[in-house]
Amino acid sequence: MKLFIFLIFFLSLSNIDLLAQDKTRIIKELKATRINEAPKIDGKLDDIAWKNANIANSFVMYDPGDRDPEPKDQKTQVKVLYDDNAIYIAGYMFDANPENIRKQLTERDNFGTSDVFGLTINPNNDGQNEFMFLVTAAGVQIDAQISPTNEDDFSWNEVWYSKISFDKKGWYVEMKLPYSALRFSKEDKYIWGVNFWRNIESKSELYTWNPIDKSTGTTAQYTGILTGIENIKPPIRLSLSPFASFIYGNYDGVSDTNFSFGLDVKYGISDNFTLIATLVPDFSQAGFDDITLNLGPFEQQFAEQRQFFIEGADLLNKGDLFFSRRIGNRPVGHSELEDGDGLIENEEILNSPTEVDVINAIKVTGRTKKGLGIAVLNAITKETKATIRDTLSDTKRSIVTEPLANYNVLVIDQEFNKNSSIGFVNTNVLREGYFRDANVSSLVYNLANKQNSYKISGDISSSTVRENAENTTGFASNLRFSKTKGNVRFNISHSLVDAKYDKNDLGFQRRNNYNNIYARADYRIFKPTKHFNNLRIGLFTGYFRRFSPSVYTGNYVKLFSPKFIKLFLTYSVLPELL
Repeated sequence: MKLFIFLIFFLSLSNIDLLAQDKTRIIKELKATRINEAPKIDGKLDDIAWKNANIANSFVMYDPGDRDPEPKDQKTQVKVLYDDNAIYIAGYMFDANPENIRKQLTERDNFGTSDVFGLTINPNNDGQNEFMFLVTAAGVQIDAQISPTNEDDFSWNEVWYSKISFDKKGWYVEMKLPYSALRFSKEDKYIWGVNFWRNIESKSELYTWNPIDKSTGTTAQYTGILTGIENIKPPIRLSLSPFASFIYGNYDGVSDTNFSFGLDVKYGISDNFTLIATLVPDFSQAGFDDITLNLGPFEQQFAEQRQFFIEGADLLNKGDLFFSRRIGNRPVGHSELEDGDGLIENEEILNSPTEVDVINAIKVTGRTKKGLGIAVLNAITKETKATIRDTLSDTKRSIVTEPLANYNVLVIDQEFNKNSSIGFVNTNVLREGYFRDANVSSLVYNLANKQNSYKISGDISSSTVRENAENTTGFASNLRFSKTKGNVRFNISHSLVDAKYDKNDLGFQRRNNYNNIYARADYRIFKPTKHFNNLRIGLFTGYFRRFSPSVYTGNYVKLFSPKFIKLFLTYSVLPELL
């Protein structure tokens, strides 16, 4: 109850701060020009349409400096056009020494060591969620979806067009962004958040069009605005991807064949919400996990490789309750069977699948212009059986290691003030028959004042596991208070998980039963000095206890400077175990 009252008090302060305007912040404006004939995307920028377009210029340094003007011999100019189908961006990167322009050829979404130009664009202008489109001097496209949960998600890919060119004055980029690559609601007039970026690799310098205060907030809160776009319609977004696979195997004179057919669907059900579905998916094209030797007591966590679960996962990852690898992973009864549970005398395991087939999966994700985000995922997996043989009678039988199961995730998240959010997350697993079911719910909050100087964040969660006709309920909470502005910053946090909390049916949790306190203070600079471009030094300490029984388990103190000094001074006391 005290925590709830404190959150309401802090939220009230945040709303009071809305009345105060940040008079020092610069918000640049660029008006896009409507055209009747689209320019040819060839990187030459010699189309008539570009001649009368408005210019965005006067870039300033973001890193390593702090809003210093761009050098006179490396000016940057940007122009924006639009029609009924797309917006078009022209980037002029002048350079007195074009021979120094770095242009390493890489795969898509890989920066390499190249000069880069591009933009971040926010059709909702909410200060938190953006789309990024970049082009390197080698012509490599880089795109990402940016959100407070996932930060820069480079697994997100859209179809857009770009070309580059060079001359004695520098290099040039021409881009076409179809409206299908963006998410926006239909309006008569649009005001979009936008910022343009240029990286000069030979100098390790990064410039932006709209100035960004690195000491406060995030880059998404410092966009300029793009105006002038009127009377356009969000396009119908629909793609169908049928697939088929045929596998033939022959081993020791025994042949085996397998044929499968499936379909992927992606459909924009509204201006801001997208439905993605997969029927009888074939994940054989997914990458393999790195082979590692695990000598520790805890489960290893591998990154998701399946595109269906990767795309649009920013909302689904809210609250850290959803680990998509649980869907189609090892059957819930596999380990017990390997340990001999369910076997009788003289029986051996002939075949016990380590993966579960997904029958279908569907998800809907999106966020309204007013900041309300909704995400729903539902997946159904196939019944999985192991084959057992009696070594005396040579008879075989089957044991169900994973029944028909339904996995569901629901996320409702409201963003406000361009820096805060409150959300609700629920994950649910229902298995047919007597196998275990699980449900986890969490209230997730991230509250900052208008000046972005202080923040309270965390979550309150509960889990219920039903197994053997009995319910086991657990509790967990995280609370963090931070000073997030200025050269001197600090935070203090508390994490509590009781001995019964379990989110592993659809999440990832290495352990429970702890009650820990952490504190951290550091000093950092944002403007280069005579000796340092960047500097950050600080102190990090932790104090650990079990939740039940409440006994002291350890503590430590660390002095750190990640960028320059790898110095760890650790003090720890371990009590005698009872």
